Amino acid sequence: MSLINFQEHFDNAYEEIFNKVLVGKSIANLRFEKKLKYGESVERFAYDISGVRVRSTVRGNASTIDSISDTSELLTINLEKEAVFHISDGEVTQAGPLNPGEVIGGQVAIKVATDLDARILGETLNAEFDFDTGDLTTGVSTGVPFTLDSTNVPKAVVRMPAKLRSKNQTLTNLCWVIDSYGASDIEQYLMGKSIDLAGYVFKNGYAGTVRGADLIVSENLTGEAVLTDSGTFADGETFTINGVTFTMKTALSSGPAVAGEIVIGADLAASMTNIAAALNAPGTTTATFTALSAADQETIADLNITATKTATTVTIVAVGSGRLTLSETGGSTSWSSNFIHSYFGKKGAIDVVVQDMKKVDMRPTADKRGTNVFTSYLAGIKTFADGKKKFLDVLINA
Repeated sequence: MSLINFQEHFDNAYEEIFNKVLVGKSIANLRFEKKLKYGESVERFAYDISGVRVRSTVRGNASTIDSISDTSELLTINLEKEAVFHISDGEVTQAGPLNPGEVIGGQVAIKVATDLDARILGETLNAEFDFDTGDLTTGVSTGVPFTLDSTNVPKAVVRMPAKLRSKNQTLTNLCWVIDSYGASDIEQYLMGKSIDLAGYVFKNGYAGTVRGADLIVSENLTGEAVLTDSGTFADGETFTINGVTFTMKTALSSGPAVAGEIVIGADLAASMTNIAAALNAPGTTTATFTALSAADQETIADLNITATKTATTVTIVAVGSGRLTLSETGGSTSWSSNFIHSYFGKKGAIDVVVQDMKKVDMRPTADKRGTNVFTSYLAGIKTFADGKKKFLDVLINA
């Protein structure tokens, strides 16, 4: 099979799979997409009229003149990502009619699509308003996630639009982006509401409507959790994130070194500092951390984790991770607030520009038989101040 045929088949497979899994663009605003190029920015001004009051007037007296202000925001095309793999001439020849480019390329296309999708949906954290346990009853957010169950599902589907309406948003063109487990909970408690989970993957995530909002299913929502210790770590205690184990040690092992070990340090605050540093750079060995194995590095890297610490906690925010699987062995150590950030609100609140999305860039290698295959995208993502008011960050227990 010639590489000319390979490229033709690969392009078709890539486009088909890429379009199926990408749902972020279906809720985004693409108004600037045709105008911008790499490195360029669009500047928008947001006006603040909060200082303008409706006042009583007295005839003949001077009016009170209130002031308005404005702020400017930029959307810049600066997000450039790629995925690259090598395919040998031998693989193409031996595969015969089974084109390896289609199989491998399809998987790579999903990785590229997932990355962009996750970054768009990660903007959910920028919502001006949360929706959580407090909103189910009082309308005042508490920061505590809620569980989708027979009691909370009916409350959520009626009170989320109510909260948006109370913030002066019209209830048109709404959507709720949730993962498969969440959608199944909604379907279970709202049977007969035209929700079709079986067919959603073939419709770019669309699974039906719930009280006027399109239900869109994505596994690329942002996950969050908090690791807490009420005492101190003991030598050999562990915590695990999506199957990757980290081990707390009084001193790092040597001869040989053991991947994933973290130094406990002088006190609990030092432990949390070392844990956050390890999670933010899982492939870097330091005086307080031994880098993860290559396979575990890939797992953690795919979670896009950002870790922040206090004296007693480490909070991880994982863009695109979906629901995190967590465990620990320490007697005083625990994971809490394990939840996902779900988008509910108006479509078009997040601005996205995909300035370039390479189908396939195939380059013969100079030092070995075969071809390197590059896939990439070039984009900009921004939630402007007015957009932040148009959706809710819905905190749902994982």
